[in-house]
Amino acid sequence: MQSHSLKLSPDSDLIICIKEYTFSNNLYGYVSGVVGNLSTACIQCPGNQEISKFEGNLEIVSLNGHFNNGDVHLHLGFADEGCNVFGGHLEEGSIVKKGTDILLVSFVNNTVEISNQYLSDNQSRVKAYILKNCPWSKRSIRLLDSLSITYEAILIENDLDFQKVNALSNHNTFPQIFLDDVFFGGYDELSKQAKLDYLNSFK
Repeated sequence: MQSHSLKLSPDSDLIICIKEYTFSNNLYGYVSGVVGNLSTACIQCPGNQEISKFEGNLEIVSLNGHFNNGDVHLHLGFADEGCNVFGGHLEEGSIVKKGTDILLVSFVNNTVEISNQYLSDNQSRVKAYILKNCPWSKRSIRLLDSLSITYEAILIENDLDFQKVNALSNHNTFPQIFLDDVFFGGYDELSKQAKLDYLNSFK
C-alpha cells in the first residue's frame, strides 16, 4: 500500500487531475481523504442522466471512490454557504477555488472478480455483504474460502441495496459480515476472529 498526496491549485479540474495522475503512474486504489473548496461543482444524481452544476463558495465535504489507471468512479459531497449539502457522481467541470488537498491510497491490483459463483443456494450462518472493487471485501472472501467457511455473498450494486444493509447494520463501510443474521463486523473483526479460532465459531 502506498499513499499519494495531491495538492491541486486554483482552477484545476478535480476529476481530470485524478484521472491524469493515476493514469501516468499506473495506479489502482481509493481516495482516502480530501480537504478543499470549489468554485464550480458538477455532479450526476442517482437515476438522473442530467448533470447538475453548482457555483459559488463550495466546501468539499467528502470525496469517495476508486481509480484504476485513469479510470475513476468518484462520489463528491459538498456544502454551499448556507450549509446545504449536495452529493452525487463527480463529473468534469468541478473546478478548484482556492486549493484542494487529496490523499490517494494505491495497492497492487490483484483483482478478484466477485460474481454469482460466490453465491450459495444453501443456507449458511455467514452472510458477507460486499462491493465488487473493494479490496477489503476481496480479502474477506479469500479468508472465508481459505478456512472453508460456508457463506453467502451479497453484492451491493446500487443505493437501494446499500440502504437495505445499512438499515440492518447501521454501518456504511464494507465488507459487512453477519453471523446468524446478526452484524459481526468488517474485515478487521473477521481477521481477528480467524486468529483466535480459525473461524471455527462460524461453522
